[in-house]
Amino acid sequence: MKKMILSTLLLLLGLGTTSFANNPSYNDVEGYYETVSLSEVMDILNKNKGTLLDIRNSDEVEKTGLVKGAKHIPLPELENRLPELDKDETYITFCASGNRSKKAAEILKKNGFKNIYNSKDGMNTWPYKDMIEPIKK
Repeated sequence: MKKMILSTLLLLLGLGTTSFANNPSYNDVEGYYETVSLSEVMDILNKNKGTLLDIRNSDEVEKTGLVKGAKHIPLPELENRLPELDKDETYITFCASGNRSKKAAEILKKNGFKNIYNSKDGMNTWPYKDMIEPIKK
């Protein structure tokens, strides 16, 4: 009987650990980032809970414009410009398609940023055209 209870407890503890590892609480795990959809990006922005960090190259931003309120730091410059960012603020990494934004989220994570979201899609599929500001040269 004791072995069965012990086995059950170990199983439950194992499941709890596995569940936590697969679905960590966003604020409980330092250096964790979550990949989110564009609608979730909008929810975060509408609630003023984060800043869009646009890591596209300058020529891309000049062609398509910048989302209002976004901070633009091209990915190749990100590590050198980290002092411009507040490690306690929430950032949503964003690019053209979602590929480079994951790299940016990894850089932030590696450098001690705690509140990071990664947009799985980017400007190529951005449906909120009224939020885009042209860049003045």
